[in-house]
Amino acid sequence: MMFVAALTALSLAIPQQLDQIVQEGTPGVEAHANGRNFAAGNAPVNGRVRIGSITKSFVAVATLQLVADGKVELDGPVNKYVPQVKDSRVTVRQVLQHTSGLPDYTRALGVAKIGDVRNVHFEPHELLDAGLKQQPSFQPGEKYEYSNTNYVVAGLLIQKVSGRPVGEAIQAVISEAGLDHTYWPNQGEQRIRGRHARAYALSDLQDPKSEVVDATEFDPSVAWASGAMVSTPADVAKFYETLLKGGLLPAKQLDEMRRTVAVDEKSGYGLGLESTKLSCGGVSWGHGGAIHGWASLGAATDNGRSAAVTLTALPGTFGKDPARTYQQIVQVMDTALCKK
Repeated sequence: MMFVAALTALSLAIPQQLDQIVQEGTPGVEAHANGRNFAAGNAPVNGRVRIGSITKSFVAVATLQLVADGKVELDGPVNKYVPQVKDSRVTVRQVLQHTSGLPDYTRALGVAKIGDVRNVHFEPHELLDAGLKQQPSFQPGEKYEYSNTNYVVAGLLIQKVSGRPVGEAIQAVISEAGLDHTYWPNQGEQRIRGRHARAYALSDLQDPKSEVVDATEFDPSVAWASGAMVSTPADVAKFYETLLKGGLLPAKQLDEMRRTVAVDEKSGYGLGLESTKLSCGGVSWGHGGAIHGWASLGAATDNGRSAAVTLTALPGTFGKDPARTYQQIVQVMDTALCKK
C-alpha cells in the first residue's frame, strides 16, 4: 500500500501542482521527482534550464575537493588565494557559507534591468571590484547574509589554486556526478544548447509594472561562479543525490558542507548547501537558483529521494503573487521528497 501511495503522489499530485502553477500565469514548469520527469505549459520534459545559484553547490564542491587534497585551508584567510579581499579575517569557510560580510556585487552593478546586462560580457574581476567597492555588510563571521560576491571569490580561488579556468573544475565535478546534460557555458555563449523552453522576465525586476520580455538568450557572465550554469531537473536531482551518497566528497568535507548556520525557522545554510525542513520530518539538502527568466529548486534527502523543479519565469513576472508561486514550487519539492 505504501508503494501505491507513492505512485499516486508522483503520478497525480505533482502534475496537478504543476498544472495549477501554469493556470495561475507562469508560462511553464518542469520537474523531476525520484526518477520521474514531469512538465506543464511551455516547458519540455526535462529540458535544459539556467539553474542560477544552484551553481554555488557545484562551486562549493570543487572548492572542498581542493580542501580534501590539502591545497586549500578551509578556516584559513581567503586572501591567501584571492588577495583583492584585504581583510585577512575573512576565511574560505565564511565565503562558502555567506558569513563573510562581503557586500553583494549585484547591488552595485544594477543587474535588475536585463537590457543592461544580457549582451554584456563581464570579467570576474569586474564583479569582484563592484562588490568590494561597497562597505562591508558586517564583521566577518558575525552573521549570515547571502551575497553573490562570495562565490565570485570562490571561483577566483579555484582558478588561483588549480591554475585553470573555473569552468574546467566544474566540468570535472559534472563528470564525476555522471551528468549528461549539464554544462558551464563557454565565454560569450548566450544561447542554451539542446532542447529548452523560452523563458520570460520583467525588463526591470524592481518594477512589477515593467514590460515582460523574452529572456532565453542571455550572457551569464554577469553571474559567473555565483550562477552561470545550465542543467536539467533530472541532472540537478542526480547531482544532489550523488553528493549526499558520498560520490563527490570525502566524508569529512561532506560533513563540513552540512554544518549550517540558521537562515530562518525552516532552513539553514552550510557550504553552498541549504537545509530545508520537510513536512514529513527530517530535512532536504540542496539549493535554489534564480536568474533572468528562470527559478529553480533542487534537493535530495539522506534516504535517497531527490527532486528538482524549474519555472520558465521568475515568480511575479506575470503579475501574480510571487510569494504564492514560490511556495507552490516549495510544495512540489515537499511532495516529491515526502511522497505524500
